[in-house]
Amino acid sequence: MNHVAIDIGASGGTVYRGEVTPDDFAVEEVHRFDNRPVERDGRYVWDLDALREGMVAGIEAADERAALDTVGVDTWGLDFGLLRDGEVLRDPISYRDPDSTATREAVFEVVGKRRLFEASGITNWNTPNTLWQLHTLASEEPEVLERADGLLMMPQLLSSLLGARPAGEVTIASSTQMADPERRVWATDLLEELDLPTDLLPDLAEPGQHLGPVADDVAASLSSTPEVVTPASHDTASAVAGLPLDGDSAFLNTGSWFILGVERDDPILSDAAFEQAFSNELGAEETVRFLRNINGFFLLEECREAWREAGEPVDYGTLLSAAREAEPRAALVDTDAEGFSIDEPMPDQIRAYCRRTDQPVPESQGAVVRCLLDSLAAKVALALDGLSAVVDEPPENVVLGGGGVRNELFCQLLADATGRPVSTGPVEATAVGNVLTQAVAAGTLPDLAAGRRLVESAFETTTYEPRAPGGWERAKERLTALAA
Repeated sequence: MNHVAIDIGASGGTVYRGEVTPDDFAVEEVHRFDNRPVERDGRYVWDLDALREGMVAGIEAADERAALDTVGVDTWGLDFGLLRDGEVLRDPISYRDPDSTATREAVFEVVGKRRLFEASGITNWNTPNTLWQLHTLASEEPEVLERADGLLMMPQLLSSLLGARPAGEVTIASSTQMADPERRVWATDLLEELDLPTDLLPDLAEPGQHLGPVADDVAASLSSTPEVVTPASHDTASAVAGLPLDGDSAFLNTGSWFILGVERDDPILSDAAFEQAFSNELGAEETVRFLRNINGFFLLEECREAWREAGEPVDYGTLLSAAREAEPRAALVDTDAEGFSIDEPMPDQIRAYCRRTDQPVPESQGAVVRCLLDSLAAKVALALDGLSAVVDEPPENVVLGGGGVRNELFCQLLADATGRPVSTGPVEATAVGNVLTQAVAAGTLPDLAAGRRLVESAFETTTYEPRAPGGWERAKERLTALAA
C-alpha cells in the first residue's frame, strides 16, 4: 500500500510517500515547504492557508508516483486551534510567541509543579506547554474561548483542513500537560482545578483512527481518493516508532527540539523522575516515552537564518568544516536559557550570553557552531546521566534519529560526551514512524515490531564509538553551573 506522511515542524514541512508490504519498506521525500511563525496583529501565529497549500502540493506530488491509500499528519506539540461550527476561529498562536504563556507562574501558584507532574506525568518546565497557553488564553482573552466549541491539536487541525473529521489522539495530547498518562485520557480534574474548559476537548483514541477521505477539492487533482488516518501524530512519537530500538537503547530525536528518552510499558511518576525533570509522553501501541525535552538545533537554525540575511555562508558543509577547526569547548551555552528568542539575531544573542557568563566570545561562524554543538552534546550527556539514575536498567547505547544523523561531527561529540556508542537510525525517522503506524492501521503490518524489523533491513546505520573522554566531565560541570 502507498501512504503519505506529512511531517510538519516548527521550521518547515516535508511530505513523503511510503510504500509498505509485509516484506518490504521504502520511503521517499516528494515535497518540502517552509513553515515559520508569521507576525500578525502583534502576535506570532501559524499561517494555516500556507500550511494547507504545502500539504496539498505534497499529496499531489506523491500521487504522481503512485495511487495513494492513506494520508497521515504529524506535527510538533504544544500548539492548538480553536473552532466554531467546524471553522477555525483564528490562526493558532505559536509557542514561540513571547506572550503565549504569560500566566505560567499563576498556574504554578494554583496547583504547583508536583501536582502537575502527578496529574499529567509532564515536567517540561522549559517548554511553553499547551496547558500554560490555554490558561493564558482563558485569563487574558476569555471571549475567544467563549466563542469556541472545539479545540484541536495541530496535527488534527491540519488533518481537518484536508477533509478529516475532528478527532483527538493520545500521543499529541500527552504532550500538552493536560492528559493522564496512566489512563490515557484528558486530566479533567486538573483542568477543573485551574477553571479551564473541558467541553472543548475531543475524545482521545490511539493512533490508527480512520477519519474519512480527503476533501473533494483535494481529491479532484488526484488519481485516487486516499483516506486520512491518524498516525502517531506527535512528531516525536512517530520518530520513536520509526527507530530500531531494543531494550538497551535510549532514543534521541534531533530537530528544533532534542528529545532524549526510553520506551516503556508504563509511566514513571516517582520523586526521582520529578526531580530529574523527566516526562511521560504516550507512544504507539500503548507505550510510554519516558523523556526529557532539550532545546536543540533551533538555535543553530536561527543562526543560519541570521547569516543568510547577512549574505554569509549557511550550507552545513562549510559551517561544520569551520566548526571542526574551532577550539573545542571554549564556550558553552545553556540552550534552554529563557533569554534566547526569535526577536534578535541569534549569533548576537549567543555572544551576549557568553559575555554575561564570563566566557570566551565566539566571534566566527565556526566558533559559534562549535559552541552550540559542544553545548548540545554536553546537555544530552547530562540528561542521559539523569535518566540512568531514574530507570532500573540504564541504557547502554543511544539510537539517533532526525537531522542530527547527517552531522558526523555532532554524532562523534555525542558519543564522546555520553561515553556510549551512538547508532544512527533513519534521518527520516519521523516519516518512517508515521508511515509504519499508517501501515499497521491499514492492516498491512500486524504490529510496530514487524515494521521496525523492516526498517532495520531498509536503512544503513553508522555507529560512533566513544573516544577518550577528554574534557567532557569538566564541560558538564560548567554547563550545570550555567544552568543553575
